[in-house]
Amino acid sequence: MIRPNDEAVARIAAVVPVLREPAMAKEALGLAEGELAHAGPHFPPGEAPPPVVLNALAGAAVHEGWAGDMEQARRMVLDGEIRLRANHDLGTVSPMAGVVRPSQRIFRVEDRVSGACTFATLAEKGRQVLRFGHYGADVAQNLRFVETEVADAIANALPAEGLEILPLLRQGVELGDDVHQRNVGGMLAFLAALPRLDARVRGWLASHPQHFLNYAMAAAKLCLGRAKGISGSTVVTAISRNGAVCGVQMAGTGDRWFTAPAGLPVGGFFAGFSLADAHRDLGDSAIMETFGLGGCIAHAAPEIARTMGRSWTDATEAGLRMRNMFVSALPTITPALAGAGGVGLGLDARLIAQSAAGVRIHTGIAHKDGQTGWIGIGVAEAPHACFAAALEELDRQQVTLQ
Repeated sequence: MIRPNDEAVARIAAVVPVLREPAMAKEALGLAEGELAHAGPHFPPGEAPPPVVLNALAGAAVHEGWAGDMEQARRMVLDGEIRLRANHDLGTVSPMAGVVRPSQRIFRVEDRVSGACTFATLAEKGRQVLRFGHYGADVAQNLRFVETEVADAIANALPAEGLEILPLLRQGVELGDDVHQRNVGGMLAFLAALPRLDARVRGWLASHPQHFLNYAMAAAKLCLGRAKGISGSTVVTAISRNGAVCGVQMAGTGDRWFTAPAGLPVGGFFAGFSLADAHRDLGDSAIMETFGLGGCIAHAAPEIARTMGRSWTDATEAGLRMRNMFVSALPTITPALAGAGGVGLGLDARLIAQSAAGVRIHTGIAHKDGQTGWIGIGVAEAPHACFAAALEELDRQQVTLQ
């Protein structure tokens, strides 16, 4: 009889994510008029979203034409006139505040084997952008550009059979990406795979490698989602943060979130900013660590360690420690710096609960005022308490079944 965690990693490894055509979020995700989605676990009824998320939601409401200005839009969110939904529940993931609007164009990512799908959002370029809580005429213009010209150009350049995403991740990691805060190699692979791409959009993408992250995130969610519902499995299927709490989901406990307060990221700040300016960690992008990349391959991504102001010794030790938290190894991604152990597959909540710490996350840092924007790149942690709580619930369920 196959063990639950072995079944989970076999299912994850069998997925072949393929980038397909764009769609409107209202049809693809079922987002209705007056509804917005956000990163991380749900906010409890009556709880105000933290500044970055609140401002991103308000900006999205203004962009949709539901409010005349940011103040009115914030009040609509706080008064419950706008219904909030969690991205993970809808089949998508998005970085930082992660806000998704009904009229937003997103790309379908399909499993070539099963036909299951997730959806990738499109990242706008710059430090003052909606996902970091900033909204104004410049952001509105950039959103229109990325959701029309960029989306159309990528759609027109895609091969008829779609574009497989995991080989692009492999090439990115081989070129030193962590596929979370560094995506230079992944973007180069993406551009090389689309020879018919419009020249203007090609130049824009080349100068904005973080755009690649969103496709990688959707692919990781698609893979991990195939493990959901396996009774007794301690494999983690999601880690996400909403700026207030960090939550984890586990294969054996389905869609339930196990949460603890989100921490402050530390690392490399842009000039003029420091830890005192940092917002609590947020975003769906820790799906990359759940998949075995990001902070879990710190020992294979030297450039991102330098960017975050971390020593190579610290990064190497942390990455190797994270590798020990996985059930198996990804068969498709084998960077030389990862050593014989390769890249982890099947993040195990039991192994984490038995350790002294949580999971290392490579993350962007937003300003705590909710509008200044992106102020640095750093390291945060998915708290140990999340995994311990998930494991406690699973063990309780197993005792009940006996």
